[in-house]
Amino acid sequence: MEAIRATDGIERVEPAVMLAPDFIQYDGGAKFELSVNPMAGLADADLAAGRQLSDDSGTPEVLLPSSYAEAMGFADAGAAVDQTVTIAVTDYAGTQHTIDAVIAGVQNDSLFGEGAGFNADLRTEMDGLQRTGVPEGVSTGYITSIAYLDADADEDQLAAIKTDLEDQGFTGLTVADQIGAIQTVINGIIGVLNAFAVIALIAAGFGIVNTLLMSVQERTREIGLMKAMGMGGGKIFALFSVEAIFIGLLGSALGAGVAVGLGSVVSSVLSNTVLASLPGLHIMLFTPASVATIIGVVMLIAFLAGTLPARRAAKQNPIDALRYE
Repeated sequence: MEAIRATDGIERVEPAVMLAPDFIQYDGGAKFELSVNPMAGLADADLAAGRQLSDDSGTPEVLLPSSYAEAMGFADAGAAVDQTVTIAVTDYAGTQHTIDAVIAGVQNDSLFGEGAGFNADLRTEMDGLQRTGVPEGVSTGYITSIAYLDADADEDQLAAIKTDLEDQGFTGLTVADQIGAIQTVINGIIGVLNAFAVIALIAAGFGIVNTLLMSVQERTREIGLMKAMGMGGGKIFALFSVEAIFIGLLGSALGAGVAVGLGSVVSSVLSNTVLASLPGLHIMLFTPASVATIIGVVMLIAFLAGTLPARRAAKQNPIDALRYE
């Protein structure tokens, strides 16, 4: 801890103490087991109600998981905010102690782990009680620690701090590094899905080309009649191009509508069943901008795919077209 604290660029460091409360209780009611998320407070929690933890409040505060609120007797997440709960912990000698803490907020479960969050005052008080009765000579060690840097530190300073820590035998990871590990997996999945989407768009382009080529062939006599009546090649080209764009618009709009409807139903079912423990998580999220972009891309593909049959139609000889059987 002293070596990390002395590292240039680190303002303060706190040990990530392993806290093991016996139970949490509200107003003399039922007692519930409670796990602690040691990473709470490093980033803003996804709150269902209340406020973020404060290390400057001078009061022990707890961030309660959303699954506890109703079980502990609160009407909803908002009703739990600012209520006082009792947390019990057993010391080294086997004696149980209790601590009163204020519920600062109720958090939704997240990918960063489940469990309650404690502010610095509550962590310090609970750690002190856990160590009560520790015999002299028993050393204290920590697996990890949390270092705080200057908020204005740039990437070069951050890299220098990591290098300095590595030279001392430590590994430094920022919150962004931890999020990046998750994003790497998500980006890989998105990349595979995008590859399938590109294949589908290419297949759709060939389908549109084939459809319009057949349409030109079946309407050869009609094209000859239009040219014989005085319609120029440019107008015929515009006619078939607009038709291609309309096919792209209609197909992409119908496809997007079905995808949004079906995807929303699937996402809702998963959120209420398999992923019920992660409130607020949406497997499929459709934004107007992304849907509009897809429709625009499909319309562009349809236009480009319809260029060849449109040019073919515009170059038809009216006499040969009228004779076509």
